[in-house]
Amino acid sequence: MFSLVLWAGLPLLVLSSVTVPVTNHWPGGFQAKVCFTIDKEMTSWVVDLVFDHPVDTLSLWTADAKSTSADKTKWTLTSKTWNSQEHVGDELCIDINGQGSGDDWRVVKATLEGAADGGSYQVVTSAPLPPGVSAAPVSVPDGNGFPATTRVANVRDGLSEQWLTFTITGPTVMGWVVKFRCNKPVTNLNVADADALSHNADMTEWLLVNNDNKIALKAGTLEMKIEVKLVNVHDSAPQCSAILINMGVDNYTCGELPNKANSKYNYDDLLYKSILFYEAQRSGKLPANNRIPWRGDSALNDHGNAGEDLTGGWYDAGDFVKFNFPMAWSTAVLTWGLLQFKDAYQAAGQLEWMYESIKWPLDYLLKCHVSDNVLYVQVGDGGVDHGSWGRPEDMKMARPAFKIDASKPGSEVAMETAAAFAAGHLAFKEKDPSYSAKLLQHAKSLWQFAVTHKGKYSDSVSAAAGYYNSANVTDELCWGSLWLYKATKEPKYLEEALKHYDASPDWGMSWDDVFIGNQVSLYELTKEAKYKAAVEGTFKEWFPGGTVPYTPKGLAYRLQWGALRYASNMAMAALMAAEAGIHPDEYRHWAMCQIHYALGDTGRSFVVGFGKNPPVSPHHRSSSCPNLPVRCNMNYLHLDTPNTHMLCGALVGGPDSSDGYKDSRENYVNNEVACDYNAGFQTAVAGLRSLLIRHLHPEQKGGATCPYHGAAP
Repeated sequence: MFSLVLWAGLPLLVLSSVTVPVTNHWPGGFQAKVCFTIDKEMTSWVVDLVFDHPVDTLSLWTADAKSTSADKTKWTLTSKTWNSQEHVGDELCIDINGQGSGDDWRVVKATLEGAADGGSYQVVTSAPLPPGVSAAPVSVPDGNGFPATTRVANVRDGLSEQWLTFTITGPTVMGWVVKFRCNKPVTNLNVADADALSHNADMTEWLLVNNDNKIALKAGTLEMKIEVKLVNVHDSAPQCSAILINMGVDNYTCGELPNKANSKYNYDDLLYKSILFYEAQRSGKLPANNRIPWRGDSALNDHGNAGEDLTGGWYDAGDFVKFNFPMAWSTAVLTWGLLQFKDAYQAAGQLEWMYESIKWPLDYLLKCHVSDNVLYVQVGDGGVDHGSWGRPEDMKMARPAFKIDASKPGSEVAMETAAAFAAGHLAFKEKDPSYSAKLLQHAKSLWQFAVTHKGKYSDSVSAAAGYYNSANVTDELCWGSLWLYKATKEPKYLEEALKHYDASPDWGMSWDDVFIGNQVSLYELTKEAKYKAAVEGTFKEWFPGGTVPYTPKGLAYRLQWGALRYASNMAMAALMAAEAGIHPDEYRHWAMCQIHYALGDTGRSFVVGFGKNPPVSPHHRSSSCPNLPVRCNMNYLHLDTPNTHMLCGALVGGPDSSDGYKDSRENYVNNEVACDYNAGFQTAVAGLRSLLIRHLHPEQKGGATCPYHGAAP
């Protein structure tokens, strides 16, 4: 192994380090070629080589080589006169011929350095490896394997054609590798549909990974020709065998908790799995108790404009942008559910996991609040992110951070974050008083920022406008103030909330609409009849006979895009209103029917990994990707196959207006998942579980059938 360092004048910074396979080798020598794409003007350059064992001589055409250590493990290359000047856009390629003892499989470790003023030099290789994969031997299990029958043809001059015939059975293979073994050392493998990734020390075992020519294999016969070259050209033809392994299969399942309440649907299992969904959405350095085996650390370089640490948080949906507006809303709603229905999480054995679940985004949001009047509200560019498909662990794209401040305000996202902090303060008040106090301090600061510098964040941050555009700021100004009042009981917060209160019927609760949350909270806090009337006015529109249409099987259908999200959020709001004493029997019955629609009342579940006929192909990048070392790209979006990994507990968008549903990754309207989809849903499930504990569940009271047909009370 050796390292390459490109010098382009001082001072220099290390920019990147990649592993590059040697292009050829033989007893006593090897060849390698590395190319740098230049993006800074240079008048001369130097490359330092560091080998892991002595190299006797180097022969190069593009540079002068000189050994710089007594043991000949370090060499320096200097530019020739004719190529000393390199310009932006040039490609500087260095062909390296080395001589030394042995015939090890060598790997080039390329460490690049550039000028401190921002120049960078990207290594280009003729056959780049998949992201996250090195040229070192890769261990792949033999599970899910299809052995090949082999025959040899056209043996000449040390070259051999190996014809492999695989019989593929079962579901479509989505991403694959071939373990290729011969009884003699071979090299220079050439395969039309795969790339050679690694081999063992004596070059008798090779690992091939599919390329983009053929990523999916349907049941049937597959013929593959592999051209190989014998290391000893005088040997007779090698005898080879092969096994093709399906890398689109993951044996991980989320299991199932016992239904201790013996209810129609297992709410304990749903709470467990919904929390797992949020764990699958985690960004940053994962904790030691990570329960999602197919997820790893990702986006570890997320930072603000001044280098602030912005790692952590949740990826928004099936993508890898961190949109703080819906993230803060989801955190507040989930924490509201923990505060109101703590007994449900306790009964399900999920209380500690739930505390960890909400702390993950709270910790990230605290990082984003870098000073009193500065709040980062997004990390990642939606356009760039949505133009790619792959694993978050493999991301190479730029991830810019966007903020609001006094000159570019965002009252709604500041207040939503303040609400999450205030709710978190209440949740952790006894469990972790120091953390609780910190959350309250930040909540108060953000509240002051939001009321002092009013404005829509989507006007200030254009990168957010195309994805989470804000309709107005008044409902969040009320919502955040109410949460500060709940946390402190200071009158000024209630007074501010009342300035922005709206009694109009709510269109539908979501990350951009918390009017019903305000109406319910104000009645809960004051018991004044006018707030009860406002809640009743909202649900008059949502119950059968109101302005919200229904599907034939009973789903309140506000919008095609994420229909279950709106129905679940309003079910949660109805359960919260019932807890405040507003028509508890009717509201709980209606809420139960909306949630049970998602759980299986129509004959299928809309929650991944739960119930009868659940979704298997949600629009979600990381769970769709095959196992390493197979590359993951946009091709996997378009395959009509189940996702490799089970995205336990994820609520998909839901049906069309006729109860129709297509379980396809391409169907982002009905089959995407998102953090805000699960938030109200999980809280509603917790509410139903709590009702069972208190013997107030509609099923326990009798006569509560679905679909719900009654008019609003």
